[in-house]
Amino acid sequence: MKDLLVGLDIGTSTVKACLFDLQGNQLAAAFSEQPLSIPQPGWAEQNPEDWWQGVLTILNKIIKEIDVHRIAALGLSGQCPGHVLVDAHGASLGPAIIWRDQRAVEEAQWISEHIASNPDFTWTGITRVVDATLPPARLRWLSKHRLQTWAQASSIMQPKDYIGLRLTGEVATDLYSAYSLVDPQTGRYDSRYFTALEIPLDKMPKVLTPESLLGHVTRQAANLCGLLPGTPIYIGTIDAWCDNIACGASLESRAVDIAGTSEIISLGVNRKLEAEGIFLAELSSQDKFLCGPTQFGSSTIKWLVDIFYSEMGERIDFNILEETASQAPSGSDGLVFLPYLSGERAPIWDAQARGGFIGLTSSHTRSHFVRAVYEGVGFAVRHVLETCEQAAGLRAAFLVICGGGSRSRFWNQIKADVLQRPVFTTVNQVTACLGAAMLAGVGAGYFKDIHHACQSMTRLGEPIEPRSAVSGCYENNFQIYKNLYPALQPLFQKTICFK
Repeated sequence: MKDLLVGLDIGTSTVKACLFDLQGNQLAAAFSEQPLSIPQPGWAEQNPEDWWQGVLTILNKIIKEIDVHRIAALGLSGQCPGHVLVDAHGASLGPAIIWRDQRAVEEAQWISEHIASNPDFTWTGITRVVDATLPPARLRWLSKHRLQTWAQASSIMQPKDYIGLRLTGEVATDLYSAYSLVDPQTGRYDSRYFTALEIPLDKMPKVLTPESLLGHVTRQAANLCGLLPGTPIYIGTIDAWCDNIACGASLESRAVDIAGTSEIISLGVNRKLEAEGIFLAELSSQDKFLCGPTQFGSSTIKWLVDIFYSEMGERIDFNILEETASQAPSGSDGLVFLPYLSGERAPIWDAQARGGFIGLTSSHTRSHFVRAVYEGVGFAVRHVLETCEQAAGLRAAFLVICGGGSRSRFWNQIKADVLQRPVFTTVNQVTACLGAAMLAGVGAGYFKDIHHACQSMTRLGEPIEPRSAVSGCYENNFQIYKNLYPALQPLFQKTICFK
């Protein structure tokens, strides 16, 4: 009997595979850490072959736990936007540019001046296409700076879609991974848009809906990964969207925080909306949520350790960090951290924004700095969530947190205090894999829609309640936080831009 689903997630720091039954119970999980290369300031790259080798390792691990004949389908999830150039044989042509890369600043400015300023601009059905992290600017950069590999490239793939290609031999992407390149209403590219971008349309993969069948595992791939030849592979979508699906973000007024390398905050809505600095994800006629990704989340902790705890090396001791942070009071005695360490995405979308500590005095200690970093990320979450709420005219009663950062009860408590709302974590913590598996379950006919899949497979843990006694200091610091960007933005323009 085929009664198991696999979710495969190509994340930034790890690739992950999880095996679930149809009730959402996690039966097996495996992870493979992935290196990140920063060859120049503002750049971020990974080797697609590292992803593939990691996928082979983890799929073989989880399959050892069960009878492989029970696997009904596999769904894909992945970091986005990323860009892998592949040749006609499906081989990658050099390193992939990943989502946090900021190198395409000049190309984004060119798009702003030559394309997005056009009053007739309707080619993607959206207005926000101008940012150094988004595909239009990235593709122009690749076409101008990687001349040889660009000429060789047959297709431009997202990370998860590259893995899908290696598993099935099929070239495709999904509607949301192709954000800012296709019209989300039609799922089609517009040749006029690509002519204006000076990008050949024939390099773009076909576009599918997230629950669509990509293809079946080839015999060659099966021999390497352990899955049976012919196992159905469903295209899935962005890791953040899969996380949101697993947490029930499409339920009206449900707020979700994906606490990973960056923080991605969402709010379920019941109608189409447009708002400055955030996106609308419309997975179906009834499944919609507003969403905004920040640039830094738990990656601030890695930076913090590099600066203040170099003796830890690569292995971060979170207990030490949280014990140190606990020695400072809530609100860090007025020290406010702005987490714009590599620009910021939602809700300000400014590659030139910079981080900083504000309110520093001679009485502040290392414990204040550590706590302020945790709190600064909490402020970023609130900033995006309130932007979503203002646009929708809704207020979320509570926040669901998933992702690696959700394992820190200390951080979850700070977020509850900053938001002054209860915080729930999910029983299944690898939610990108769960969401991908749910989409595969919908595509394979086990669930009639995403809502049905959520009812069957999503479960929440016990709430963490906000402490009213600290609401005043956090409200004061948040208002300072929110006013810092408009006050400092003219100075950010004078800093050296990433080239």
